[in-house]
Amino acid sequence: MRDLTRNPRAESRWGNGMLWLIGGTLLSVVIVSTGLMIDRQTALAERGRIEHAVLDRLRHVKSEIETQILRDTNLALSIADDIADDSMISPPEVNRMIARTLTDNSHIQSIRFEPLSDPGRMAFTPAIRQTERTFVIDIPVPPLPWQAQQGWISLIVAIDGNRFFDDHNLLSDDELPEHEEHDHTKISVTLPSVTGGDLIFGDSSTFNEMPVTIAVTEGGLDFQIFGVPADGWDAAMNRMLPSRLLVLAGVVAMMISVLLAVFLLSERNLNIARLRAREQRLLELSERFQLALETSNTGIWEIDPVTHALIWDNRSAGLHGLPESLADDEDRLADWFASLHAEDIGKGEQLYFDCVVAATADRWDISYRVPLSDQSFRYLRSVGARTIDGSITGIVCDVTTDTLVTQSLSRAKENSDIKNAELELALEELSSREHQLAEASQRLDLALGSYNCGTWEGDPVTRTAIWDERMHQLYGVPFTDKAVTEHVWLSRLHPDERGEIQLATKRAATLDQIINTTQRVVLQNGEMRYIRSVGQPHVGRDGKKKLIGIAFDVTADALLAEQLRSAKAEADMRNIELELAKNRIEFNALHDPLTSLANRRKLDLELDMLGRSGDRQATRFAILHLDLDRFKEINDTLGHAAGDAMLVHASRILMKHVPRGDLVARIGGDEFVVLARRQTTMEELATLASKIIEEMRQPLDFEGFDCRCGVSIGIAQAQGPAPDARKILINADIALYQAKEKGRNCYEFFTPDLQANIVAKKRMADDILAGFDRDEFVVYYQPQFEASSMQLCGAEALIRWRHPDRGILASGNFLKVAEDLNVMARIDELVLQTALKDQMRWTALGMQVPRISVNVSSKRLHDGNLIDQLKGLAISPGSICFELVESIFLDESDTLASDNIEKIKSLGIDIEIDDFGTGHTSIVSLLKLKPKRLKIDRQLVLPVTVQPQERSLVRNIVEIARSLGIETVAEGVETHEHAGILRQLGCDYLQGYAFAKPLSFDDFTRFVDHLPQRKAS
Repeated sequence: MRDLTRNPRAESRWGNGMLWLIGGTLLSVVIVSTGLMIDRQTALAERGRIEHAVLDRLRHVKSEIETQILRDTNLALSIADDIADDSMISPPEVNRMIARTLTDNSHIQSIRFEPLSDPGRMAFTPAIRQTERTFVIDIPVPPLPWQAQQGWISLIVAIDGNRFFDDHNLLSDDELPEHEEHDHTKISVTLPSVTGGDLIFGDSSTFNEMPVTIAVTEGGLDFQIFGVPADGWDAAMNRMLPSRLLVLAGVVAMMISVLLAVFLLSERNLNIARLRAREQRLLELSERFQLALETSNTGIWEIDPVTHALIWDNRSAGLHGLPESLADDEDRLADWFASLHAEDIGKGEQLYFDCVVAATADRWDISYRVPLSDQSFRYLRSVGARTIDGSITGIVCDVTTDTLVTQSLSRAKENSDIKNAELELALEELSSREHQLAEASQRLDLALGSYNCGTWEGDPVTRTAIWDERMHQLYGVPFTDKAVTEHVWLSRLHPDERGEIQLATKRAATLDQIINTTQRVVLQNGEMRYIRSVGQPHVGRDGKKKLIGIAFDVTADALLAEQLRSAKAEADMRNIELELAKNRIEFNALHDPLTSLANRRKLDLELDMLGRSGDRQATRFAILHLDLDRFKEINDTLGHAAGDAMLVHASRILMKHVPRGDLVARIGGDEFVVLARRQTTMEELATLASKIIEEMRQPLDFEGFDCRCGVSIGIAQAQGPAPDARKILINADIALYQAKEKGRNCYEFFTPDLQANIVAKKRMADDILAGFDRDEFVVYYQPQFEASSMQLCGAEALIRWRHPDRGILASGNFLKVAEDLNVMARIDELVLQTALKDQMRWTALGMQVPRISVNVSSKRLHDGNLIDQLKGLAISPGSICFELVESIFLDESDTLASDNIEKIKSLGIDIEIDDFGTGHTSIVSLLKLKPKRLKIDRQLVLPVTVQPQERSLVRNIVEIARSLGIETVAEGVETHEHAGILRQLGCDYLQGYAFAKPLSFDDFTRFVDHLPQRKAS
């Protein structure tokens, strides 16, 4: 029986195995065929991928070429824009710009300017052309500032083609990331040649291997780009061997997998049969379990470990009074929480968090209430545990009957316990109260005794009171156990308070109010004692109303309160004094002590406030900056008291004319600022300035002296949104400077031109200081001749500035700024040292220049170290002459200048008076100074050929000088006619353009060398 039952199963398994083997073989054949097809398709795809990669590389090169040509074109346009935008650009700046561009871009051969070949071209339109291996960018630009021609020119940028491709690595893969070997590409670029054929850039072997090509047209250039794999097409295909091996390995692996799958499928059939038997047994057990659950009305639930969803069966939903689940995996967690009693929700959430969310507990056990529609509750108990797969599975059952019985028993026991406890507490409380009453009475008596408090009980009807012993002591009355009458009580009170205290007592008894009074008690020894009495009405069991209270001594508190009131009054007075002092300090900190006007700090605060308000909204205001003229002379001549009186006078004038609401501040010694916070017009500001100037012209009487002081005013108005208040103050200061430049005692409005002038002067000042560092200042020489013999007798040394942009500048273009910079002494020293050096060079060349005249400024003449510096120089007597301008005023007090002049003469240096006839020099000054020569100013020399009056004036000057033993030099001799007239008038020496203009050292040397030929001609 056993053999008969086994053989059919064995044959069945053998037949199934043969079928699976045949199917696996057929599947292996299909897999091998598929692998061969995949290899062929992979080869074709690899060839296409390589061609696509080469084409992508060519597109990248195309983009790079277009980008680089566009970049070079933009670079040329930026150079053209810089030249067109700056109308003051100089050749050195253009050269520096071109040199910097050539240095930064090595592929650019040159940048130059050529005449524009096509005048009809549009301005700044670049044109690109090719000349063999050179690319040329041609841009029409306006003529350069220093060029004489007015026509447009061409900006030519020449680019080396070879370096264009090499410098930017356009034809190499050096800058590409290394991915695979066949990613490298050989690239060549061709351009049509002007002479025919093509120009080749890159590797020429590219054309032998069927290259991929792409065309580029950029500007006027037509490129053809060719590319092949770096190792050739065949080498690229040979790299497929690893992929083919990989495909073969995949085929072998799949065949092994198929054979293994055949074996596993046979085993699977056996396992399926076993599982079906087990499933049948489990089904039977499940049916029994379901029958038991239905009988006991117990529900099953489960919580998913991943989704945390609560899944109920139908019985669980019914126990909670909810409909059945619509699906087997429906999440009923929200329904469960909603069905719980409000007091049980917290307990349920905590258990859910511990078991499910935090996973800190493995057992689930909770009892809770579910409200029903009839306002009753169903008590449920839910019990569960964590299974092996992490889920929590459990049951829920109805425990309402058990819970209600337990609750009834608990309530009965609690009621019994409460009644027993209440009885015991009542007995204990009765005993405790008796004890507490005794202790409270004792403590009250101790407390009253320790604070010396007396108790009293007053009868409003009989007007008597019962006092204890301490009450008698407080009022200084002998103790008695009898009632104290109202007369005895009032007799101890201060007479001034008896009526008030008696009235307060009656009001308390009548209106049932608390009485709280403090009265003064006069003792028998005259001492004053303060007693405070506190009480309230009380109705006894007999129906009589009485006043019961206590009284205690508050003398110390009353005296202390009196002291505190006095101290508070004194403190209030001191606070008032401190507030006044604080106000005075703040006023002094923000105001000038002399004029009581606002000071610089107050002005800064106002300006900051304007700046902050200007950020939020548009603010219009104006600033007037005032400076007193001739104030220093008043201080120096009449003393500081007169100066203070003038400042106070000026402040009163300002306060008189400036409208209320505007700020007037004194910010310096003689400087004032008016801040007009309101919106004003230029006419209103001009009227205000005119009134101030007019009234300031009126003299101020100071101790019998008339003090006259003018005022210069600079005005600036805020313009535009969010103006900078401090910038407006600076603008007003610039306008004030312009007003002083125009002659003082006037006003001037700020304009952008004023600021431009200041900027120009600042730039010139910076250039002057830089010129000293770069040795840009040179000395020119203008020759001087004897009028009688026309022999060279000397030369005047003149400073010149070899400006890098403006060329050679005469002294009149920069000396005013140099004086403001306080560098005149430095210029004088440079001229003197250069003249001495050049004089030595002429001597070495065999030339004789008898003397050189050097200009000396006023500051240089007042230098205390001048003589020591001159002694350190090798100056031959008579070889150097110092020219002093006539405007240098020598008075009695100018001892330093007078001493220096005498010491200069002692060193063998002659003194000349320059520009004679236009300054302050008098005959007395000439007698004191005793100069060697007078140089007649050119303003007097020029008209002598046409005006007899000027000729007579020059003759008189010559005769006066000759009478004093002083030689005369006529400067500004423009023609030979001038020279003849001045010779007839008696001038000793002549100097001017009629003979030579100021010359450099080399030109002066050549002039002296050719002087004999000139005289002969």
